[in-house]
Amino acid sequence: MQSAPTARPGAPPLAVDAVVFGEALVDLFPETPGVLLEDVDRFMRHSGGAPCNLAIGLQRQGIPTALITQVGSDAFGRFLKKRLASEGLAIDGISTHKTARTGVTFVSVASDGERSFLFYRHPSADMLITPAEIPPPMVQRGRLFHFGSSSLSREPSRTATLHALALAQKQQARRLISCDLNLRPHLWPDIKEAPPLLRKVLSGCDVVKLTDDELPLLCGTESVEAGAAVVRSLGATVVVVTLGERGAYLDSPQGTAYFAAEPVTVVDRTGAGDAFSAGLLATLLVCLSGGGPEDLRQRLKELPMDVLKRACTHGSHLASRVCSALGATTALPHTPPPPPVPKVSATHKRNR
Repeated sequence: MQSAPTARPGAPPLAVDAVVFGEALVDLFPETPGVLLEDVDRFMRHSGGAPCNLAIGLQRQGIPTALITQVGSDAFGRFLKKRLASEGLAIDGISTHKTARTGVTFVSVASDGERSFLFYRHPSADMLITPAEIPPPMVQRGRLFHFGSSSLSREPSRTATLHALALAQKQQARRLISCDLNLRPHLWPDIKEAPPLLRKVLSGCDVVKLTDDELPLLCGTESVEAGAAVVRSLGATVVVVTLGERGAYLDSPQGTAYFAAEPVTVVDRTGAGDAFSAGLLATLLVCLSGGGPEDLRQRLKELPMDVLKRACTHGSHLASRVCSALGATTALPHTPPPPPVPKVSATHKRNR
């Protein structure tokens, strides 16, 4: 695949359809799954971090995407920039911290695909991003702005995230705001800060994806239906709760529905949720193509249930593919989402 063009210093931001904000990390996996970290002799290197994984997923679905993050002035930072450029991503929004290092995560994968993580981020460069590294033109491009919760866990990345979100919302009628919660309690110095802050930022989102494990802390309930309804009541139009091997649950203006997971022999679950979000969002963007940009959010509210089902099904397909190999994007296919089904007029139906 050809590398994406890189902008010259001071040049206008590259044209993209989606902007993803958040961490880009290096994941180190044992060469042999099931081996404990203390017994590993050799590791394999992959790009990682939920926003980074999702940005790659969108790009592979044919959605021109930019990632806004910060890496270290080190070998791993250079690796990530090179890796993301080779995917075709716009990397003109990736800044470099002079002293902090690129974050590294050691991932141990059990025989059933479940993971445990050992993080080296004390703090890493992505956690030190500030509003100064986020010029408004970098954010205010394309039809989608996406973020996660990890960058909200502490300062200064919390202020930077809220700054980027506010910039995106200045043109919200023309841009969808999406959040994949991806809540990691260990990142928060005080986890009690998380629920009120997250409920506040989710109130400005159009699409929210979260897991059933996150519902008790965020919504005060273990009920999937009740938790999704709480998030919808905050202001979101489309809410999807992923349930692992049990599938996913959708709550939308058109109704609610459960979707079965696609069967797969699980090797590694890392990045499955990010792949689901990529499939969901890419399908929505494809089905919202055409029409005026100023009515994008309204058209999302009016999408028929069959389109929303198609988006969730495509997300489940990508998630299952990702689980079939080691690494968050190794098996993520370069498969565009299914195109919209053309509307057939009543006259055409009668004349068939």
